[in-house]
Amino acid sequence: MIDLTQLIHPIAILDIAIVAILIYKIISMVRGTRAEQLLKGIALLLVLNVLCRFLRLTTVTWILDQVQTLLLIAIPVVFQPELRKFLEQLGNSTLIPGNRKNREDEAVEQIVGQLVPFLMNAGRTHTGALIALQQEVGLNEYVDTGIRVDGVLSQQLLGNIFIVNTPLHDGAVIIKDNTILAASCYLPLSEKKSISKALGTRHRAGIGLSEVSDAIVCIVSEETGAVSVAEHGELYYNLTENQLRHILMTRLKLEAADPFSTIFQKWRGTNDNKDKQSEA
Repeated sequence: MIDLTQLIHPIAILDIAIVAILIYKIISMVRGTRAEQLLKGIALLLVLNVLCRFLRLTTVTWILDQVQTLLLIAIPVVFQPELRKFLEQLGNSTLIPGNRKNREDEAVEQIVGQLVPFLMNAGRTHTGALIALQQEVGLNEYVDTGIRVDGVLSQQLLGNIFIVNTPLHDGAVIIKDNTILAASCYLPLSEKKSISKALGTRHRAGIGLSEVSDAIVCIVSEETGAVSVAEHGELYYNLTENQLRHILMTRLKLEAADPFSTIFQKWRGTNDNKDKQSEA
């Protein structure tokens, strides 16, 4: 009788789990992007190659072999944005215990106390705003695209920056702790096809930055006045003041990292009763 303990070795289980996680991460990364169609095309070529070999179609098989050889060179070029995004997300994961820091409650309350009233007032007056709160991942490459401010965070300063038809109104404000680093910054646009067409460039930029960093991005719609938060590629849309305050308080008060919390977050399906952009 076969001993199952010999077949199911702990190292084998770990090996399979790592491969499964990598496959899941890759699928999650390319879903809804142009890379999804490219992967389907590559899969189709592989299936055709196997079929042609089975049918002994020598010429077609030779052509497909040459195409596959070219793909080995072309894939790193074609998938450059996706590969960069994958590596950024890998470096952004909390695999190393204790790599995050705690903020003091008083400091968090001070930040939230300035942000929430401004965002809700901007929503009431339909003043468009895009504010990125830097966490552990540095945002210097995006800070450099804007105009340095280096001012203490306050409702009044944010109000002056986002006055309509002023030089600093367009683009994003980037905040680190209690300091406004820069304004009028350019953020990367998300390529997700699942984003509602009702949402404009401001929301797509907020989601885009949250995909490539751990930043918390606050967005105020100029058209609807809805206040939203983007985090980890997801959009919490049209938040009430209490919901906004709760999200910012819990996200800005970072706790020591659980080595596996980020990896299995989506597996557990814990969505915290989020209002997604589909409700726009």
